Amino acid sequence: MLSSLLIGFLLVLGQKPVQTGVIAGMVQTPERQKISQPARVVLLSPKYENLWDSDLQQRLDVYWERYKPEFAIRKEFFYEVSRMAQKEAFNNIIARMRRDSSGNIADYVQETTPEGKFEFKHVPFGQYKILALGKIGDQDVIWQDSVEVQSPLPQFLELKKRVP
Repeated sequence: MLSSLLIGFLLVLGQKPVQTGVIAGMVQTPERQKISQPARVVLLSPKYENLWDSDLQQRLDVYWERYKPEFAIRKEFFYEVSRMAQKEAFNNIIARMRRDSSGNIADYVQETTPEGKFEFKHVPFGQYKILALGKIGDQDVIWQDSVEVQSPLPQFLELKKRVP
């Protein structure tokens, strides 16, 4: 019994601690526009990024087949439908993350401050995608970017890339 405890203790001592970093950022809006309420920001690991990408593509494919005649008449309608698909995929990925018991959803989903600032602490080193969903006026807007955490030093990120 004592030897198994000693072996377990030595294994724990031999493990490398998980290296983590900090991602601090801000959601950028076009000049003279403000987010009408705090935006929801989600940090996606590669696993969830792949789920997001496939879910979004499936939704776009379904909507393409459903609305193809309308898109031919009104090309701008595609942007409305695309935005709708992205919002649905955004909400779906958060729901999937909540069902996953292996992680703490609060570490990867948060709301911005009224100024649009956010911060993720204790982020394990690796590649991530960041998505933000907010409203400018009465219109839903999604921002996205990618970031690689490879240092314990905080990284600052400005989310400027708006998804059409």
